[in-house]
Amino acid sequence: MASAHLPNSIERLVERTQRVARGLAASVSSPDGGRLRPTGTGGLLGVLASLAVSVAAAPVLGDSVRVRWSVGTYYGPEYAPTILALAAFPVLVALTDIGLSALGRVLERAADGESPTTSRFDRVRGPYERCALATLMALLLLQVAFVVANLRWG
Repeated sequence: MASAHLPNSIERLVERTQRVARGLAASVSSPDGGRLRPTGTGGLLGVLASLAVSVAAAPVLGDSVRVRWSVGTYYGPEYAPTILALAAFPVLVALTDIGLSALGRVLERAADGESPTTSRFDRVRGPYERCALATLMALLLLQVAFVVANLRWG
């Protein structure tokens, strides 16, 4: 009976994720990156979303999760502790956000000497912020795929 509800749950999760992604993309669509910059508040929201997925999935997945699905000779671990695997995702999202923020500041400083009113980086800040958001969303979707894979084949 639970397996019949699993596809509906996955469809709802995908639909909600797409709705959130469209909303976040709309909030950074202005030329200056919008009010919700992924290298600012948006990054924090990405980390919190990743943390929420990990907390929600932890009781469902059990003590260990599968970390390798390919075939062939492999001498590494097939399974990992659930807590360690799920904790790695928010840490990865946080480190990515910190790296993207630092890169944005470096690019901004490098372009500051060009003009007192506007710099080259200000003209491309919007696309940079959208790429940063896409990167954070890809990590979050990877985390959801990891959880779903371990629900199905666990």
